[in-house]
Amino acid sequence: MIRQNLLVTPKYALLNLEEIQVPEGKSKVEISVPEAKGLKLVKSRQSLTWLLRYGYEGKKESKVLGKYPDISLEDAIHLTLRYQAQLAKGINPFAEMQKQAAMPTLKEFFEKHYFPHAKQNKKSWKDDQSRFTNHLQETLGAVKIDQISPAMLTDTLAQVKESGCINATVNRTRALLSSILKMAFDRELIGQNPMMRVKKYVEKNQIERYLSEDELKRLMPILANPKAYGIENQIIIGIVEMLLLTGARKGEVLHLKWADLDLSNHLWKLNENKSGKPRIIQLNTEAQRIVRGMSRKHEYVFANPETGQPFNDIRKTFQKILNAADIQNFRIHDLHHNFASMAVNNGCDIYVVQHLLGHASPTTTQRYAHLQQDTLRNASELLANRINRARPDQAI
Repeated sequence: MIRQNLLVTPKYALLNLEEIQVPEGKSKVEISVPEAKGLKLVKSRQSLTWLLRYGYEGKKESKVLGKYPDISLEDAIHLTLRYQAQLAKGINPFAEMQKQAAMPTLKEFFEKHYFPHAKQNKKSWKDDQSRFTNHLQETLGAVKIDQISPAMLTDTLAQVKESGCINATVNRTRALLSSILKMAFDRELIGQNPMMRVKKYVEKNQIERYLSEDELKRLMPILANPKAYGIENQIIIGIVEMLLLTGARKGEVLHLKWADLDLSNHLWKLNENKSGKPRIIQLNTEAQRIVRGMSRKHEYVFANPETGQPFNDIRKTFQKILNAADIQNFRIHDLHHNFASMAVNNGCDIYVVQHLLGHASPTTTQRYAHLQQDTLRNASELLANRINRARPDQAI
């Protein structure tokens, strides 16, 4: 290769650029540009290419900047000056560009790294998938994961809230984002988790719904004789009774297998609960009666007789039960709350209720431990009576 000097005007207009000739017997010629250290124009018989020669960490390197005329001389000089300034600070701009080009977007990282991990390790992976699709993909999916800022996260969560979601849903979305970004931090794609600077939304964790004594009295006749109220599915009736009597979660009852039961010792062995830990549910007499009334034809105790598998949805029949009992604004999961409330109001210690429900912490149990007014009034009267017994006799 033959190297020559290139004459340049003050406005960076090449003189006789098209007339530069490649010498006979050579494949190309390399011409230096005085205005920018290391900038070369390499002319072959087919093309003109901008090349930057530079030193980094004691090694000589080179980088093709692009073709002429796609990149003008003025642009090539500006690029070179910018790159040389970074090199002078000990930064390799081309390594940084390569790193940035390989940096995944939030959507790419979710699909390639986070979601496969969640699918293997989380029972709630479908919830993660749904939250990402519904709340995050459109707003943050195309953003490079190292470019996500606390302000972006705050704005995204505000949009989730404005879409009509309650604070708890916003916080679950926040938790998903935090988990994704923590994994990115662990993989050294980002320097810190920006979610650490984004506050949670305030949640009202107190129980809002449980069965009153009157509602319970209206409910039990329907469960005892559902056909009299036009309800034919006895298996779903059994599921509702099981939820009411054990405080178990809907998914746990729906997926109860005969192999999980030790009826001789009145035990239901759960391999794992919501937190992923095994636990045992003590089956009371009524729960045992319900289980023994189910067919053993299928693997699941409360199997759909048409498929042999758990029911996909029991809400339609559950609503018929509520309508027959004239019970309003009551969800299936409220039966879980109701069990805790009834246990506490009937004198069960919070520690006992914690283990009945399979909670890892009594703090979680406390959320469901709604005390009825009669319980509070009786406790207050009890204390007042003890105080009064200590009073001296009043003189008449």
